[in-house]
Amino acid sequence: MIKKFLPIFLCLLVSIPAIADKKPRKKDFIQIENLIQIDNFTQANEHIQTLQRKYPDDPYLYLLEGICLLNIDGKIAQAITPLKSAKAHYGLYQRRNEKALQANILLAQAFHLNERFEDALSLLTQLRDTVPTKYKDLHQQLILHINYCNNAIELKKHPVDFRISNLGQAINTEYDEHSPIISGDEGTLLFTSNRRGFSTSSSYTLYPEDIYSSKWREGAWLPSVNAGATINSNNYDATCSLSPDGHTMIIYRNNGQGDLYIAEYDKEKWGSAQKLPKPINSNHEESHGSLSADGNTLLFTSNRPGGLGKKDIYMAQRLPNGTWGKVSLLSNTVNTPLNEESPFLSYDGKTLYFASEGHNSMGGYDIFKSEHDDKGQWQPAVNIGYPINTAGDDLFFIPTPDGQRVYFASDRKGGYGRTDIYIIEFPKTDERSLALVSGFLFTEEGQPAATAEITIHEAVSGTLVGTYKPREQNGKYTLILPTGIRYRMTIRTPGLSTITREIELPYRNNYISRDAAVYLEPMVLKK
Repeated sequence: MIKKFLPIFLCLLVSIPAIADKKPRKKDFIQIENLIQIDNFTQANEHIQTLQRKYPDDPYLYLLEGICLLNIDGKIAQAITPLKSAKAHYGLYQRRNEKALQANILLAQAFHLNERFEDALSLLTQLRDTVPTKYKDLHQQLILHINYCNNAIELKKHPVDFRISNLGQAINTEYDEHSPIISGDEGTLLFTSNRRGFSTSSSYTLYPEDIYSSKWREGAWLPSVNAGATINSNNYDATCSLSPDGHTMIIYRNNGQGDLYIAEYDKEKWGSAQKLPKPINSNHEESHGSLSADGNTLLFTSNRPGGLGKKDIYMAQRLPNGTWGKVSLLSNTVNTPLNEESPFLSYDGKTLYFASEGHNSMGGYDIFKSEHDDKGQWQPAVNIGYPINTAGDDLFFIPTPDGQRVYFASDRKGGYGRTDIYIIEFPKTDERSLALVSGFLFTEEGQPAATAEITIHEAVSGTLVGTYKPREQNGKYTLILPTGIRYRMTIRTPGLSTITREIELPYRNNYISRDAAVYLEPMVLKK
Protein backbone atom coordinates (compact mmCIF):
# COMPACT_ATOMS: atom_id res chain seq x y z
CA MET A 1 0.00 0.00 0.00
CA ILE A 2 2.66 2.54 0.99
CA LYS A 3 4.49 1.92 -2.27
CA LYS A 4 1.54 3.36 -4.20
CA PHE A 5 2.51 6.79 -2.94
CA LEU A 6 6.22 6.33 -2.47
CA PRO A 7 7.38 7.36 -5.99
CA ILE A 8 5.51 10.65 -5.58
CA PHE A 9 7.00 11.24 -2.15
CA LEU A 10 10.56 10.43 -3.10
CA CYS A 11 10.48 13.25 -5.65
CA LEU A 12 9.58 15.58 -2.80
CA LEU A 13 12.24 14.49 -0.32
CA VAL A 14 14.34 17.60 0.09
CA SER A 15 16.40 17.94 3.20
CA ILE A 16 15.66 20.77 5.58
CA PRO A 17 18.63 23.12 5.72
CA ALA A 18 20.30 23.69 9.04
CA ILE A 19 18.67 26.56 10.93
CA ALA A 20 20.06 26.25 14.41
CA ASP A 21 22.36 24.06 16.44
CA LYS A 22 19.38 21.96 17.56
CA LYS A 23 18.67 20.91 13.98
CA PRO A 24 20.46 18.18 12.02
CA ARG A 25 22.67 19.39 9.23
CA LYS A 26 21.65 18.87 5.61
CA LYS A 27 24.37 16.29 5.06
CA ASP A 28 23.01 14.25 7.99
CA PHE A 29 19.96 13.38 5.89
CA ILE A 30 21.72 12.49 2.64
CA GLN A 31 22.61 8.91 3.55
CA ILE A 32 19.14 8.25 4.99
CA GLU A 33 17.42 9.57 1.88
CA ASN A 34 19.69 7.56 -0.40
CA LEU A 35 18.91 4.37 1.52
CA ILE A 36 15.17 5.06 1.28
CA GLN A 37 15.53 5.66 -2.46
CA ILE A 38 16.88 2.11 -2.88
CA ASP A 39 14.34 0.55 -0.48
CA ASN A 40 16.84 -0.24 2.26
CA PHE A 41 14.44 0.90 4.96
CA THR A 42 15.94 -1.12 7.82
CA GLN A 43 19.40 0.45 7.53
CA ALA A 44 17.87 3.88 6.95
CA ASN A 45 15.88 3.54 10.16
CA GLU A 46 19.03 2.62 12.09
CA HIS A 47 20.61 5.93 11.00
CA ILE A 48 17.40 7.75 11.96
CA GLN A 49 17.50 6.27 15.46
CA THR A 50 21.09 7.44 15.86
CA LEU A 51 20.19 11.01 14.84
CA GLN A 52 17.07 11.04 17.02
CA ARG A 53 19.15 10.47 20.13
CA LYS A 54 20.88 13.78 19.32
CA TYR A 55 17.86 15.61 17.88
CA PRO A 56 14.79 14.03 19.58
CA ASP A 57 12.27 16.66 18.43
CA ASP A 58 13.15 17.02 14.76
CA PRO A 59 9.92 16.63 12.70
CA TYR A 60 11.63 15.56 9.49
CA LEU A 61 13.23 12.64 11.33
CA TYR A 62 9.75 11.65 12.51
CA LEU A 63 8.54 11.74 8.91
CA LEU A 64 11.45 9.65 7.63
CA GLU A 65 10.98 7.20 10.50
CA GLY A 66 7.33 6.78 9.52
CA ILE A 67 8.28 6.03 5.90
CA CYS A 68 10.72 3.36 7.05
CA LEU A 69 8.40 1.68 9.56
CA LEU A 70 5.61 1.48 6.99
CA ASN A 71 7.96 -0.54 4.79
CA ILE A 72 9.53 -2.84 7.40
CA ASP A 73 7.78 -6.13 8.15
CA GLY A 74 6.06 -6.16 11.51
CA LYS A 75 6.60 -2.43 12.09
CA ILE A 76 3.55 -0.91 10.39
CA ALA A 77 1.64 -0.36 13.65
CA GLN A 78 4.66 1.50 15.07
CA ALA A 79 4.58 3.99 12.18
CA ILE A 80 1.48 5.75 13.53
CA THR A 81 3.26 7.45 16.46
CA PRO A 82 6.10 9.21 14.56
CA LEU A 83 3.73 10.16 11.73
CA LYS A 84 1.34 11.71 14.22
CA SER A 85 4.25 13.74 15.59
CA ALA A 86 5.24 14.84 12.08
CA LYS A 87 1.65 15.81 11.27
CA ALA A 88 1.33 17.78 14.52
CA HIS A 89 4.34 19.86 13.50
CA TYR A 90 3.60 20.37 9.79
CA GLY A 91 -0.19 20.77 10.01
CA LEU A 92 -2.74 19.57 7.45
CA TYR A 93 -1.54 21.21 4.26
CA GLN A 94 -0.23 24.63 3.38
CA ARG A 95 1.14 26.01 0.16
CA ARG A 96 4.73 24.95 -0.50
CA ASN A 97 4.66 22.70 2.57
CA GLU A 98 5.32 19.36 0.93
CA LYS A 99 6.31 17.81 4.26
CA ALA A 100 2.78 18.38 5.55
CA LEU A 101 1.44 16.59 2.48
CA GLN A 102 3.71 13.62 3.06
CA ALA A 103 3.01 13.38 6.77
CA ASN A 104 -0.77 13.44 6.33
CA ILE A 105 -0.97 10.93 3.50
CA LEU A 106 1.45 8.54 5.15
CA LEU A 107 -0.46 8.76 8.42
CA ALA A 108 -3.67 7.96 6.52
CA GLN A 109 -1.91 4.93 5.02
CA ALA A 110 -0.74 3.80 8.45
CA PHE A 111 -4.33 4.04 9.73
CA HIS A 112 -5.59 2.08 6.73
CA LEU A 113 -3.01 -0.72 6.99
CA ASN A 114 -3.83 -1.07 10.70
CA GLU A 115 -7.56 -1.35 9.84
CA ARG A 116 -8.45 2.03 11.34
CA PHE A 117 -10.48 2.68 8.23
CA GLU A 118 -12.64 5.51 9.59
CA ASP A 119 -9.55 7.46 10.73
CA ALA A 120 -7.92 6.95 7.35
CA LEU A 121 -11.08 8.00 5.50
CA SER A 122 -11.41 11.22 7.52
CA LEU A 123 -7.82 12.27 6.85
CA LEU A 124 -7.88 11.33 3.16
CA THR A 125 -11.13 13.25 2.64
CA GLN A 126 -9.63 16.40 4.20
CA LEU A 127 -6.60 16.07 1.94
CA ARG A 128 -8.72 15.61 -1.17
CA ASP A 129 -10.48 18.88 -0.39
CA THR A 130 -7.30 20.87 0.38
CA VAL A 131 -4.55 19.56 -1.94
CA PRO A 132 -4.29 21.64 -5.15
CA THR A 133 -5.79 19.91 -8.18
CA LYS A 134 -2.58 20.50 -10.12
CA TYR A 135 -1.28 17.35 -8.40
CA LYS A 136 -3.36 15.20 -10.75
CA ASP A 137 -1.69 11.85 -10.04
CA LEU A 138 -1.88 12.45 -6.31
CA HIS A 139 -5.56 13.39 -6.52
CA GLN A 140 -6.29 10.17 -8.37
CA GLN A 141 -4.50 8.19 -5.69
CA LEU A 142 -6.41 10.02 -2.94
CA ILE A 143 -9.73 9.19 -4.58
CA LEU A 144 -8.68 5.55 -5.07
CA HIS A 145 -7.72 5.17 -1.41
CA ILE A 146 -10.89 6.89 -0.24
CA ASN A 147 -12.77 4.23 -2.21
CA TYR A 148 -10.63 1.54 -0.61
CA CYS A 149 -11.61 2.83 2.83
CA ASN A 150 -15.32 2.94 1.97
CA ASN A 151 -15.13 -0.61 0.57
CA ALA A 152 -13.28 -1.85 3.64
CA ILE A 153 -15.81 -0.33 6.04
CA GLU A 154 -18.67 -2.01 4.14
CA LEU A 155 -16.96 -5.42 3.74
CA LYS A 156 -16.00 -5.49 7.41
CA LYS A 157 -19.71 -5.38 8.31
CA HIS A 158 -20.18 -8.85 6.77
CA PRO A 159 -17.18 -11.02 7.72
CA VAL A 160 -16.70 -14.42 6.08
CA ASP A 161 -16.85 -17.50 8.30
CA PHE A 162 -13.65 -19.53 7.90
CA ARG A 163 -10.65 -20.94 9.72
CA ILE A 164 -7.14 -20.05 8.60
CA SER A 165 -3.94 -21.90 9.50
CA ASN A 166 -0.32 -21.13 8.74
CA LEU A 167 1.36 -24.05 6.93
CA GLY A 168 4.21 -23.87 9.42
CA GLN A 169 7.99 -23.86 9.44
CA ALA A 170 8.33 -26.69 6.94
CA ILE A 171 7.03 -24.25 4.33
CA ASN A 172 7.32 -20.69 5.66
CA THR A 173 10.42 -18.72 6.67
CA GLU A 174 11.37 -15.15 7.47
CA TYR A 175 11.47 -14.57 3.69
CA ASP A 176 8.54 -14.29 1.27
CA GLU A 177 6.67 -17.49 0.44
CA HIS A 178 3.88 -17.01 -2.08
CA SER A 179 2.11 -18.35 -5.19
CA PRO A 180 1.18 -21.77 -3.78
CA ILE A 181 0.06 -24.40 -6.29
CA ILE A 182 -1.28 -27.78 -5.26
CA SER A 183 -1.98 -31.13 -6.93
CA GLY A 184 -5.58 -32.33 -7.00
CA ASP A 185 -5.01 -34.84 -4.18
CA GLU A 186 -3.15 -32.24 -2.08
CA GLY A 187 -0.11 -34.47 -1.94
CA THR A 188 2.28 -32.06 -3.70
CA LEU A 189 2.77 -28.37 -2.95
CA LEU A 190 4.97 -26.01 -4.92
CA PHE A 191 5.52 -22.33 -4.15
CA THR A 192 7.85 -19.39 -4.67
CA SER A 193 10.31 -17.90 -2.18
CA ASN A 194 13.08 -15.28 -2.15
CA ARG A 195 15.16 -17.21 0.37
CA ARG A 196 18.68 -18.05 -0.83
CA GLY A 197 18.47 -20.39 -3.82
CA PHE A 198 20.47 -20.91 -7.01
CA SER A 199 21.41 -17.24 -7.30
CA THR A 200 23.85 -15.81 -4.77
CA SER A 201 23.16 -12.18 -5.64
CA SER A 202 20.78 -10.33 -3.36
CA SER A 203 19.29 -6.96 -2.55
CA TYR A 204 20.26 -6.71 1.11
CA THR A 205 18.48 -9.75 2.61
CA LEU A 206 16.33 -10.88 -0.34
CA TYR A 207 17.40 -13.16 -3.16
CA PRO A 208 15.97 -13.72 -6.65
CA GLU A 209 12.91 -15.91 -6.37
CA ASP A 210 13.12 -19.69 -6.85
CA ILE A 211 10.53 -22.47 -6.87
CA TYR A 212 10.34 -24.86 -3.90
CA SER A 213 8.37 -28.06 -3.32
CA SER A 214 7.07 -30.20 -0.48
CA LYS A 215 5.25 -33.53 -0.14
CA TRP A 216 2.46 -34.43 2.29
CA ARG A 217 3.54 -37.47 4.28
CA GLU A 218 1.97 -39.03 7.38
CA GLY A 219 -0.17 -36.04 8.23
CA ALA A 220 2.41 -33.27 7.76
CA TRP A 221 4.34 -31.36 5.12
CA LEU A 222 7.93 -32.47 4.64
CA PRO A 223 10.54 -29.68 4.86
CA SER A 224 10.47 -27.79 1.56
CA VAL A 225 13.35 -28.16 -0.89
CA ASN A 226 14.48 -26.27 -3.95
CA ALA A 227 12.71 -27.74 -6.99
CA GLY A 228 15.93 -28.02 -8.96
CA ALA A 229 18.11 -26.40 -11.58
CA THR A 230 15.94 -27.58 -14.49
CA ILE A 231 13.22 -25.04 -13.63
CA ASN A 232 15.13 -22.57 -11.45
CA SER A 233 17.67 -20.19 -12.92
CA ASN A 234 19.79 -17.22 -11.89
CA ASN A 235 16.79 -15.03 -12.72
CA TYR A 236 13.43 -14.76 -10.97
CA ASP A 237 11.41 -17.98 -11.24
CA ALA A 238 7.89 -18.31 -9.83
CA THR A 239 5.08 -20.86 -9.66
CA CYS A 240 1.85 -20.17 -11.55
CA SER A 241 -0.23 -23.31 -12.12
CA LEU A 242 -0.13 -27.08 -11.53
CA SER A 243 -2.18 -29.76 -13.29
CA PRO A 244 -4.44 -31.95 -11.09
CA ASP A 245 -2.06 -34.91 -11.43
CA GLY A 246 0.87 -32.72 -10.34
CA HIS A 247 2.91 -33.39 -13.49
CA THR A 248 2.53 -30.21 -15.57
CA MET A 249 3.51 -26.78 -14.24
CA ILE A 250 3.29 -23.27 -15.65
CA ILE A 251 6.03 -21.01 -14.32
CA TYR A 252 6.98 -17.35 -14.67
CA ARG A 253 10.56 -16.39 -15.42
CA ASN A 254 11.84 -12.82 -15.44
CA ASN A 255 14.59 -12.81 -18.01
CA GLY A 256 14.29 -9.13 -18.82
CA GLN A 257 10.60 -8.68 -19.55
CA GLY A 258 8.86 -11.69 -17.95
CA ASP A 259 7.51 -14.73 -19.81
CA LEU A 260 5.55 -17.92 -19.13
CA TYR A 261 7.13 -21.38 -19.37
CA ILE A 262 5.84 -24.95 -19.10
CA ALA A 263 7.59 -27.88 -17.40
CA GLU A 264 6.80 -31.61 -17.09
CA TYR A 265 7.51 -33.92 -14.15
CA ASP A 266 9.02 -37.26 -15.13
CA LYS A 267 11.14 -39.88 -13.37
CA GLU A 268 10.93 -38.11 -10.02
CA LYS A 269 12.24 -34.77 -11.26
CA TRP A 270 11.14 -31.72 -13.23
CA GLY A 271 12.22 -31.49 -16.84
CA SER A 272 13.62 -28.35 -18.40
CA ALA A 273 11.15 -25.45 -18.56
CA GLN A 274 10.12 -24.58 -22.12
CA LYS A 275 9.01 -21.09 -23.09
CA LEU A 276 5.38 -20.93 -24.25
CA PRO A 277 5.06 -19.66 -27.84
CA LYS A 278 3.28 -16.67 -29.25
CA PRO A 279 0.51 -15.55 -28.95
CA ILE A 280 0.79 -16.47 -25.23
CA ASN A 281 4.10 -14.68 -24.71
CA SER A 282 4.62 -11.29 -26.32
CA ASN A 283 7.11 -8.43 -26.28
CA HIS A 284 5.52 -7.34 -22.99
CA GLU A 285 5.31 -8.94 -19.56
CA GLU A 286 3.20 -12.05 -19.00
CA SER A 287 3.22 -12.34 -15.22
CA HIS A 288 0.97 -15.30 -14.41
CA GLY A 289 -0.75 -18.21 -16.16
CA SER A 290 -3.23 -20.88 -15.12
CA LEU A 291 -4.16 -24.04 -17.03
CA SER A 292 -7.65 -25.51 -16.82
CA ALA A 293 -7.99 -29.02 -15.35
CA ASP A 294 -8.09 -30.58 -18.82
CA GLY A 295 -5.11 -28.52 -20.01
CA ASN A 296 -7.01 -27.01 -22.94
CA THR A 297 -7.61 -23.47 -21.61
CA LEU A 298 -4.96 -21.03 -20.43
CA LEU A 299 -5.80 -17.85 -18.52
CA PHE A 300 -2.92 -15.43 -18.11
CA THR A 301 -2.08 -11.84 -17.19
CA SER A 302 -0.24 -9.43 -19.46
CA ASN A 303 0.42 -5.71 -19.77
CA ARG A 304 0.41 -5.87 -23.58
CA PRO A 305 -1.30 -3.00 -25.44
CA GLY A 306 -5.02 -3.22 -26.09
CA GLY A 307 -6.14 -4.04 -22.54
CA LEU A 308 -8.45 -2.12 -20.24
CA GLY A 309 -5.69 -0.81 -18.00
CA LYS A 310 -2.37 -1.97 -16.64
CA LYS A 311 -2.21 -5.77 -16.33
CA ASP A 312 -5.28 -7.60 -17.64
CA ILE A 313 -6.45 -11.22 -17.83
CA TYR A 314 -6.48 -12.94 -21.23
CA MET A 315 -7.61 -16.38 -22.38
CA ALA A 316 -6.40 -18.80 -25.04
CA GLN A 317 -7.74 -22.20 -26.15
CA ARG A 318 -5.64 -25.16 -27.27
CA LEU A 319 -6.42 -26.22 -30.85
CA PRO A 320 -6.89 -29.87 -31.93
CA ASN A 321 -3.34 -29.91 -33.33
CA GLY A 322 -1.94 -28.98 -29.92
CA THR A 323 -1.06 -25.35 -30.70
CA TRP A 324 -2.64 -22.35 -29.01
CA GLY A 325 -5.35 -20.34 -30.75
CA LYS A 326 -6.02 -16.61 -30.71
CA VAL A 327 -5.82 -14.70 -27.45
CA SER A 328 -8.97 -12.97 -26.18
CA LEU A 329 -9.27 -10.24 -23.53
CA LEU A 330 -11.74 -10.93 -20.73
CA SER A 331 -14.50 -8.36 -20.39
CA ASN A 332 -14.83 -5.49 -17.89
CA THR A 333 -16.79 -7.75 -15.55
CA VAL A 334 -13.31 -9.08 -14.70
CA ASN A 335 -10.71 -6.59 -15.96
CA THR A 336 -10.46 -2.99 -14.72
CA PRO A 337 -8.29 0.08 -15.48
CA LEU A 338 -6.06 -1.07 -12.59
CA ASN A 339 -4.00 -4.26 -12.25
CA GLU A 340 -5.38 -7.79 -12.35
CA GLU A 341 -3.19 -10.71 -11.32
CA SER A 342 -2.98 -14.47 -10.53
CA PRO A 343 -6.03 -15.96 -12.28
CA PHE A 344 -7.07 -19.50 -11.28
CA LEU A 345 -9.82 -21.47 -13.02
CA SER A 346 -11.76 -23.86 -10.78
CA TYR A 347 -11.52 -27.56 -11.56
CA ASP A 348 -15.01 -27.61 -13.09
CA GLY A 349 -14.19 -24.55 -15.23
CA LYS A 350 -17.13 -22.55 -13.93
CA THR A 351 -15.45 -20.11 -11.53
CA LEU A 352 -12.53 -17.77 -12.11
CA TYR A 353 -10.63 -16.61 -9.03
CA PHE A 354 -8.24 -13.69 -9.47
CA ALA A 355 -6.65 -10.72 -7.69
CA SER A 356 -7.45 -7.12 -8.59
CA GLU A 357 -6.71 -3.61 -7.41
CA GLY A 358 -10.01 -2.52 -8.91
CA HIS A 359 -13.70 -3.39 -8.40
CA ASN A 360 -14.52 -2.96 -4.70
CA SER A 361 -11.09 -3.80 -3.31
CA MET A 362 -10.51 -2.84 0.30
CA GLY A 363 -6.87 -2.00 -0.37
CA GLY A 364 -4.26 -3.02 -2.92
CA TYR A 365 -4.97 -6.47 -4.38
CA ASP A 366 -8.07 -8.31 -3.17
CA ILE A 367 -9.27 -11.76 -4.24
CA PHE A 368 -12.39 -11.84 -6.42
CA LYS A 369 -14.40 -14.52 -8.18
CA SER A 370 -16.48 -14.49 -11.35
CA GLU A 371 -18.93 -17.20 -12.41
CA HIS A 372 -19.22 -18.47 -15.99
CA ASP A 373 -22.87 -18.49 -17.09
CA ASP A 374 -24.65 -20.79 -19.56
CA LYS A 375 -24.05 -18.29 -22.37
CA GLY A 376 -20.31 -18.37 -21.89
CA GLN A 377 -20.11 -14.93 -20.25
CA TRP A 378 -18.18 -14.04 -17.11
CA GLN A 379 -20.45 -12.50 -14.51
CA PRO A 380 -19.53 -9.32 -12.51
CA ALA A 381 -16.66 -9.97 -10.11
CA VAL A 382 -17.51 -10.51 -6.44
CA ASN A 383 -15.13 -9.73 -3.57
CA ILE A 384 -14.68 -12.97 -1.59
CA GLY A 385 -14.84 -10.97 1.62
CA TYR A 386 -13.16 -9.84 4.81
CA PRO A 387 -11.04 -10.99 6.63
CA ILE A 388 -9.71 -13.23 3.85
CA ASN A 389 -9.07 -9.97 2.04
CA THR A 390 -7.24 -7.37 4.10
CA ALA A 391 -6.00 -3.79 3.78
CA GLY A 392 -2.78 -5.10 2.23
CA ASP A 393 -2.14 -7.14 -0.90
CA ASP A 394 -3.88 -10.54 -1.04
CA LEU A 395 -3.11 -12.78 -4.03
CA PHE A 396 -2.78 -16.38 -5.19
CA PHE A 397 -6.02 -18.05 -4.09
CA ILE A 398 -5.99 -21.79 -4.98
CA PRO A 399 -9.13 -23.76 -3.96
CA THR A 400 -9.22 -27.56 -3.69
CA PRO A 401 -11.61 -29.46 -6.01
CA ASP A 402 -14.61 -29.06 -3.70
CA GLY A 403 -13.85 -25.41 -2.89
CA GLN A 404 -13.87 -26.07 0.85
CA ARG A 405 -10.14 -25.60 1.36
CA VAL A 406 -7.94 -22.89 -0.14
CA TYR A 407 -4.17 -22.43 -0.32
CA PHE A 408 -3.47 -18.76 0.03
CA ALA A 409 -0.55 -16.32 0.36
CA SER A 410 -0.82 -13.26 2.62
CA ASP A 411 1.34 -10.90 4.67
CA ARG A 412 -1.08 -10.85 7.60
CA LYS A 413 0.02 -10.51 11.22
CA GLY A 414 1.31 -13.50 13.17
CA GLY A 415 3.31 -15.15 10.37
CA TYR A 416 6.94 -16.17 10.23
CA GLY A 417 7.94 -13.03 8.32
CA ARG A 418 6.93 -11.16 5.21
CA THR A 419 4.42 -13.18 3.09
CA ASP A 420 3.49 -16.68 4.30
CA ILE A 421 1.38 -19.50 2.87
CA TYR A 422 -1.83 -20.38 4.69
CA ILE A 423 -4.67 -22.84 4.30
CA ILE A 424 -8.27 -21.67 4.65
CA GLU A 425 -11.06 -24.05 5.63
CA PHE A 426 -14.69 -23.08 5.11
CA PRO A 427 -17.72 -24.54 6.92
CA LYS A 428 -19.03 -27.69 5.23
CA THR A 429 -22.41 -26.26 4.25
CA ASP A 430 -22.95 -28.22 1.02
CA GLU A 431 -22.18 -31.87 0.31
CA ARG A 432 -22.18 -31.28 -3.42
CA SER A 433 -18.52 -31.22 -4.26
CA LEU A 434 -15.92 -32.34 -6.75
CA ALA A 435 -13.90 -35.51 -6.39
CA LEU A 436 -10.52 -36.46 -7.77
CA VAL A 437 -10.63 -39.82 -9.57
CA SER A 438 -7.37 -41.44 -10.63
CA GLY A 439 -6.04 -44.72 -12.04
CA PHE A 440 -3.60 -46.33 -14.49
CA LEU A 441 -3.98 -47.81 -17.98
CA PHE A 442 -1.55 -50.44 -19.33
CA THR A 443 -1.17 -52.64 -22.40
CA GLU A 444 -0.76 -56.41 -22.14
CA GLU A 445 2.99 -55.89 -22.40
CA GLY A 446 2.92 -53.83 -19.23
CA GLN A 447 3.58 -50.54 -21.04
CA PRO A 448 1.60 -47.29 -20.40
CA ALA A 449 -1.42 -47.08 -22.74
CA ALA A 450 -0.32 -43.67 -24.02
CA THR A 451 -2.70 -43.59 -27.01
CA ALA A 452 -5.85 -44.33 -25.01
CA GLU A 453 -8.72 -41.82 -24.93
CA ILE A 454 -11.08 -41.65 -21.95
CA THR A 455 -14.55 -40.19 -22.33
CA ILE A 456 -16.86 -39.56 -19.37
CA HIS A 457 -20.65 -39.31 -19.78
CA GLU A 458 -23.37 -38.92 -17.17
CA ALA A 459 -24.89 -42.41 -17.03
CA VAL A 460 -28.53 -41.27 -16.85
CA SER A 461 -28.64 -38.26 -19.19
CA GLY A 462 -25.82 -39.29 -21.51
CA THR A 463 -24.32 -35.78 -21.28
CA LEU A 464 -20.64 -35.64 -22.20
CA VAL A 465 -18.62 -34.49 -19.21
CA GLY A 466 -15.16 -34.52 -20.75
CA THR A 467 -12.44 -36.29 -22.71
CA TYR A 468 -9.13 -37.17 -21.07
CA LYS A 469 -5.76 -38.70 -21.91
CA PRO A 470 -3.42 -40.72 -19.69
CA ARG A 471 0.15 -39.59 -19.23
CA GLU A 472 2.58 -40.98 -21.77
CA GLN A 473 5.23 -41.68 -19.15
CA ASN A 474 3.24 -43.89 -16.77
CA GLY A 475 -0.34 -44.32 -18.05
CA LYS A 476 -1.86 -42.42 -15.12
CA TYR A 477 -5.09 -40.47 -15.67
CA THR A 478 -6.71 -37.93 -13.38
CA LEU A 479 -10.35 -36.82 -13.52
CA ILE A 480 -12.12 -34.08 -11.53
CA LEU A 481 -15.84 -34.92 -11.38
CA PRO A 482 -18.89 -33.56 -9.51
CA THR A 483 -20.16 -35.93 -6.80
CA GLY A 484 -23.68 -37.25 -6.44
CA ILE A 485 -23.71 -38.49 -10.07
CA ARG A 486 -23.29 -41.90 -11.74
CA TYR A 487 -20.89 -41.84 -14.71
CA ARG A 488 -20.08 -44.06 -17.68
CA MET A 489 -16.38 -44.21 -18.50
CA THR A 490 -15.35 -45.42 -21.95
CA ILE A 491 -11.73 -46.17 -22.85
CA ARG A 492 -10.85 -46.46 -26.53
CA THR A 493 -7.39 -47.33 -27.84
CA PRO A 494 -6.41 -47.88 -31.51
CA GLY A 495 -5.96 -51.61 -32.13
CA LEU A 496 -7.13 -52.60 -28.63
CA SER A 497 -10.46 -53.56 -27.15
CA THR A 498 -12.81 -50.87 -25.76
CA ILE A 499 -13.52 -50.87 -22.03
CA THR A 500 -16.69 -49.43 -20.52
CA ARG A 501 -17.39 -49.19 -16.81
CA GLU A 502 -19.52 -47.17 -14.45
CA ILE A 503 -18.30 -44.88 -11.67
CA GLU A 504 -20.55 -43.99 -8.74
CA LEU A 505 -19.62 -40.85 -6.76
CA PRO A 506 -22.10 -40.38 -3.88
CA TYR A 507 -22.61 -37.00 -2.23
CA ARG A 508 -20.05 -36.49 0.49
CA ASN A 509 -18.19 -33.55 1.95
CA ASN A 510 -14.93 -35.25 2.84
CA TYR A 511 -13.32 -35.36 -0.60
CA ILE A 512 -11.31 -32.45 0.76
CA SER A 513 -9.21 -34.93 2.72
CA ARG A 514 -5.86 -35.72 1.17
CA ASP A 515 -6.64 -39.41 1.72
CA ALA A 516 -10.13 -39.33 0.18
CA ALA A 517 -9.36 -39.27 -3.54
CA VAL A 518 -11.03 -42.07 -5.51
CA TYR A 519 -8.43 -44.49 -6.90
CA LEU A 520 -9.62 -47.03 -9.46
CA GLU A 521 -7.92 -50.39 -9.99
CA PRO A 522 -5.34 -50.41 -12.81
CA MET A 523 -6.82 -51.59 -16.12
CA VAL A 524 -5.09 -53.64 -18.82
CA LEU A 525 -6.20 -52.98 -22.41
CA LYS A 526 -6.20 -56.18 -24.46
CA LYS A 527 -5.96 -56.76 -28.19
